Amino acid sequence: MGRMGRRLVLALGAAAALSFGSAPAAFGAAPITDSFGECPVYGDVQICSGEVPSFDGSKLDVDLTLPTSGGTGPHPLIVMLHGFGNNKHEWESTTDEADNNDKWHWNSHWLAGKGYYVLTYTARGFRDDGPTEEYQPDTPGGSSAELPSGTIHLKSREFEVRDTQWLAALVADSYDVDPHAVAVTGGSYGGGESWLQASQAQWTFPSEQDRDLPVLDLQVAVPKYPWTDQAYSLAPNGHGGGPSGSDLYESSQGRAESDTGSGNPVGVPKASWIEALFAAGNARGIFEEGTTTTPSTEGPINIPTWHNRVMVQGDPYDAAGVDDPVIAQLRRGLTEYRSSYYQDDGWQAQASADRRVAVFSIQGWTDDLFPAVESFRQFKYLKRLNPRWPVEVAVADVGHSRAQNRDDVWHNLNSQANQWLDSNINGSTDQITTVASQQSTCPNDTDPANNVTANNQITATSPEGLAAGTLTVNYGSAGVLPPGGGTGDPDGGGTDPVFGGVVFGQTEPCRESQTPQYAGRYTAISNPLKDRSTYIGLGYVSLPYSWTGDTSAAINARLWDVEPGGKTLLISRGTYRLDVPYDAQAGTLRLPLFGNHWRLGKGHRLRLDLTQVDEPTFRRSQVPDAITFTAPRLTLPVHESSNRVVGGS
Repeated sequence: MGRMGRRLVLALGAAAALSFGSAPAAFGAAPITDSFGECPVYGDVQICSGEVPSFDGSKLDVDLTLPTSGGTGPHPLIVMLHGFGNNKHEWESTTDEADNNDKWHWNSHWLAGKGYYVLTYTARGFRDDGPTEEYQPDTPGGSSAELPSGTIHLKSREFEVRDTQWLAALVADSYDVDPHAVAVTGGSYGGGESWLQASQAQWTFPSEQDRDLPVLDLQVAVPKYPWTDQAYSLAPNGHGGGPSGSDLYESSQGRAESDTGSGNPVGVPKASWIEALFAAGNARGIFEEGTTTTPSTEGPINIPTWHNRVMVQGDPYDAAGVDDPVIAQLRRGLTEYRSSYYQDDGWQAQASADRRVAVFSIQGWTDDLFPAVESFRQFKYLKRLNPRWPVEVAVADVGHSRAQNRDDVWHNLNSQANQWLDSNINGSTDQITTVASQQSTCPNDTDPANNVTANNQITATSPEGLAAGTLTVNYGSAGVLPPGGGTGDPDGGGTDPVFGGVVFGQTEPCRESQTPQYAGRYTAISNPLKDRSTYIGLGYVSLPYSWTGDTSAAINARLWDVEPGGKTLLISRGTYRLDVPYDAQAGTLRLPLFGNHWRLGKGHRLRLDLTQVDEPTFRRSQVPDAITFTAPRLTLPVHESSNRVVGGS
């Protein structure tokens, strides 16, 4: 499991404000200094700590690192948001280098040295037992978990989003903060919120609760390995999105303008990740179970009930396209209330205003929790609103496992993030921007010529623009996928992002196939490639199918690179939910892959696995059915400017 995976498991004014629902009754704001008391020095930085009442009185465990440069001020403010199951210490450091990885030159010490106030706090519903790394300051642990309302709401725009804005306004009210120079960043759980915050260029909520609190202008957001559609990221359906409804680079749970997340079927749950996250939440905090007394336009929710409906009861999740009440609530909750892609009021308000939040989003090609489509869909949405929207995406072999998170790759990415922050913190401006990609490389690849430096970037003005041609494989054989086929497949276990390394013994950075064939699984292999090709983008499998089920089914894919010597490494995976009435009983579907930037050497072959059971990564369908199909076709976008076709069997 990669570093991110280990950590995770253990506008503008009234228009934007209205898009986030009506405000609760004002709690009233005491100065944040009342909660801090003395602010000790840790190494060479001064940090204030305390449990601070949020907008509804719920206590939040807060640290504020004071700037160590920049003169007398005013100073910019940056909020650094931690990942799920972690706490305020995640982005704190007593050195600029920190972990020499994701936190290298992107931590509280580094940013304080650039003249920032750095606000870090433990998200609502979680506890903080103190620092866990040697480089972190020994600030006191506290708690943001307390009944009835201090519970995990999974980054609700009406709770965690408001907590951040409230604390930021309290800091600006008591310290010499420039209210027009505010930034937000975070990884994973904090990355999803960073995108949500970016949908509001002006943070008006605190002043609506207490008119003495300042209005803050958010200039920059730097989400790292985030979601933009929490519903799709946890349960991808494989159906297209965007205005056409068929764009695989904008696949989503629903239409961006939908207030209920409607448009596509509920997808295939990422079982291992969902269970790991649920366990982490129970171990480190308190899930919301309908106890919150704070008013909310969403109404009462029960997150364990959501979990049980999806993971214990399972599919089907609808009857003839009509969701049951829990699924309907979950669909709406994970989209409209927790995902940036659905904040159309806030984005459109920015599009028609004088300024837009500048976003630099870092996503992982090999991140099976929040893959590349999470940033791609939001990039494409914003560029439709304004082709010069200041939004950039950088994709590399980083993020949650299976990602390698190499130090040199993160140094490169963090340097880009710093340049973006420096260029936009004093006023974001419209500009021509790019999508940049760094190649995934494998130390266990036996072809040295194939394993080039990952920091060699390819850039384009769109995700699709990274590729100039296609590589198509016409596999020659038909197949049948029985409902239980693939059960016990060692390649299913070995490729799992959560348990593949720990339980199934995959210790190398890139996952290797343990069996070329397995009963109940369709496997086909291409002829050797005549030329080197650089796969870059998503890609898909076209599958002419006939389906005996009448409610729902899942088809899962794995794509492998087979070297001439036989070594077989996982390139990508994907999944598709067949669901009546979204899909017919027969037709041709496009199953999108999560994607990658991967060099395929001359003489290499492409192996395709198709199965209804890819455990423990995806939850298997409980509906009895069988899927028959004729020869599938694989289409990969490649950087080379040619369209290549190979056969297979």
